[in-house]
Amino acid sequence: MSMIIQQFIEDLETLPPQVQEEALDFVHFLQAKLEKEKPKQQVKEPNGTKLARLMEEASKKNLFAHIEDPAAWQREIRKDRPLPGREE
Repeated sequence: MSMIIQQFIEDLETLPPQVQEEALDFVHFLQAKLEKEKPKQQVKEPNGTKLARLMEEASKKNLFAHIEDPAAWQREIRKDRPLPGREE
């Protein structure tokens, strides 16, 4: 048993039963909090792998199926447009 646990038990035994119950409730709260945080502690996926996975998912959804002529669409989105509030 570690020194911290031994000290915790010794200190806990000096408290009245009602406060011991409160301490036990707090321990249960901490356990639940740790359990909720477990999914967040996943191994991070490298950016290149993540990008490849996301692109694969996007290709399966056929996101750009509505574009009939990709070259014309690209020219249109790259066209210079006047910006609001900037008069020439």
